[in-house]
Amino acid sequence: MTEIKQLNWAKDDFENIEAAWEGDLWDRKRLGEQLTNYVDRLQCGAVLALDARWGEGKTWFVRHWKKHLENENHNVIYLDAFANDYLDDPFLTIAAEISQAFKGSNEIDAKEIEDFNSKTASVLISLAAVIPMIAAKASMHWIGLGGAGEAIKAVYDEGKDVFDVASDEIASKVKEKIENHHIEKQTIQDFKNELAKLAEKLDKTLVFIIDELDRCRPDFAIRLIERIKHFFDIPKIVFILVMDKTQFSKVVCHNYGYDETLGEEYLDKFVDFTIYLKAARDAENFEAIIKTQLYKIGELTSLEDRSELYFWLLYLQLDKKLNSRELIKKINQYALLKTDSKDKNLILLSMLLRFPVVNNFKVFLEKIALNLIEELRGDKHQFVRKHNIDTWSGSLNDISNVEWYKLVMEREFDIKDSVIDKILAAYMQADRASDQSSREYSLKEVLEKLAITSYTHSNNFIRDWENYIKRGIQF
Repeated sequence: MTEIKQLNWAKDDFENIEAAWEGDLWDRKRLGEQLTNYVDRLQCGAVLALDARWGEGKTWFVRHWKKHLENENHNVIYLDAFANDYLDDPFLTIAAEISQAFKGSNEIDAKEIEDFNSKTASVLISLAAVIPMIAAKASMHWIGLGGAGEAIKAVYDEGKDVFDVASDEIASKVKEKIENHHIEKQTIQDFKNELAKLAEKLDKTLVFIIDELDRCRPDFAIRLIERIKHFFDIPKIVFILVMDKTQFSKVVCHNYGYDETLGEEYLDKFVDFTIYLKAARDAENFEAIIKTQLYKIGELTSLEDRSELYFWLLYLQLDKKLNSRELIKKINQYALLKTDSKDKNLILLSMLLRFPVVNNFKVFLEKIALNLIEELRGDKHQFVRKHNIDTWSGSLNDISNVEWYKLVMEREFDIKDSVIDKILAAYMQADRASDQSSREYSLKEVLEKLAITSYTHSNNFIRDWENYIKRGIQF
C-alpha cells in the first residue's frame, strides 16, 4: 500500500502571538520599530494609512506590531472593521474600544472613565438622527452606560440627567436636543475635551489599529474615517488605517460618484501620512516561504532539505513575482493536484506558475533555467575551478545551457537525474532534426513519460496538462 503523507497545514493564530515578529520573513520588525519611534514622537493626534496590496501581509504586520507595542507598554487597540460593519454608525465602536483601553490604564481612574462614557452617551443621542433609537439603547448598554431594563444616561449637562427607557420618550428627547444646534455642538466639544484630558494622562501614545477597512461595507468604511477625523482627532491618539489604498479609493468613487483621482484626494483629506508596506521580492525571503510551505505539504523532509522541485519553484517565483499569499495558494493547489511521479509533479508546478501568454513550453523552460544557471553558477570560470571540472578541449562558451543546468544541479546541490535538463536536451535535439517526423520522435522519447494522459503529440502536451489543472480544485 502506498504511504500517504499527512499535510501539516497550520493557520496563523493572531489572537495568541507569544513572540512579536516570530517567523518574520520580510524584515517587518524594522518597520515596526521605526513606526513605534514615530508615534512616540508625535505631539498631536494623527491618522496614518498602512497601504499594501491584497496578500502582502498587512494583517500579519499589524498583529505582530500590536504585540510589539504591548511589550513596550503601549496602549494599543486592534479593531477588525469588517467584523463590525453590520452597525449603522462606527462612532460607538471606536468610543467603546477607547473606553476599554482607558480601563486598562493605570493613569486613569474609574470616575474619569465614567464621565467619558457619559459624554459618549451625549454624542450618541446627538447622532440619533442617523442611529436607530433601539440600536442606540442597545449600544449604550454594550459600553456600560446602563443596564437592561434600567435607565440610560442622558445628554448634555455632563450626562447626569436620566431619560425614561421607553424608546418613544427617548426619541422625543432626542428630537428636542437635535433641534438645538448650539447644544449639539457643545455636546461634541465636551466629548472631545474629555477625551483629550484622559489621553493626556496616558504615559504613551494610544495606538488604534483599524484593519480590513477595504473589505467593509462602503458607507460604513467612509463614515468610519469621517468619525475619526471629526470626533477623535486628539493629541496622543494615533489611528492606523490598514488598507489597499487604491481599492479603498474605488470605494469612495463608487459611493460619491467621483473619478479615481478625486477618490484619492478625498481620502487624503482624512489621512495625515501614508506608510507603504513594500513587498520584498528578493530570493532570500521567498526561499523561506517556499521552504516552509513545501515542508508543510510533505515535499521536503525538513526545513534544511532541498530538491530540484524546490529550486525550480524558487526561480519560477522570481520570474512570476507573485505576492506571498498568491504563492502559497499555488503551492496548496499543487498539493491537491500532485501525482505519484516526482518528474510529472515538476511539470505540474511549472504549468501552475507559467505565464498564460507563453504558449511555447520550450521558451518558458529555457527562460527559467537560464535565470537559475546565471544566479546559482555565478562566474563560470570560478565555478569550474571550484569543482575541478574538466572543460574538455573546447571553450567554456561551448558548454550549452542544458549542460550548465546539469552541472549546477549535480555539483552545487548533489541533485542527479534532473528532469529539466532532459526536457531541454530533447527540445535541443528536436531543433536539430532534419524533418518534422524526426523532431517529433526526439520529443516523444521524453515527453510521453511526463504527459498527464496518454501521449499523442507534442502539440497536445501543454493542452492536456492545462485540462488536468482546470478539472482539479480551483483557488
